[in-house]
Amino acid sequence: MNRFRWLILCILLLAGCSQEQSFEPDEINPEIDVCEICNMGIVHENYATQVIAKNGDVYKFDDIGCMMEFLQDEQTIKEEDVAKKYVRDVNTGEWIELEKAFHSYHPDHWTPMANGVVTFKDKQSAQEYENRIGEVYDYQALLEHNWSSQP
Repeated sequence: MNRFRWLILCILLLAGCSQEQSFEPDEINPEIDVCEICNMGIVHENYATQVIAKNGDVYKFDDIGCMMEFLQDEQTIKEEDVAKKYVRDVNTGEWIELEKAFHSYHPDHWTPMANGVVTFKDKQSAQEYENRIGEVYDYQALLEHNWSSQP
């Protein structure tokens, strides 16, 4: 009987060790959460973004432009230490992995930091935003966007 208990304990320990950590976004609390870059409160929740490090640290931003600045700087976290990057669909608030999202860019699109990049979960929604003004970005176009030219 003692060997049976030891075997069960070993199986449970191994099962616990083999589980992959999930890196899910934290909920935004507009009363206390502030942007890592600009220190503004994250009050427009559907524009919020997050970077989750492999060590579990969560970095929150009020705008995709702040997140992109944070990622490009690499003084706080290097790209290889990032587990997930999340953005939100501006219409639904649904969290989406950055690499899977689509964006509409136009300098007149309102965003918390006035960068004009608005995020959507699918390409069709990005195309339909604001009566089709603007340019639709996928992940690669977002990386190539000139963030420093923003007002």
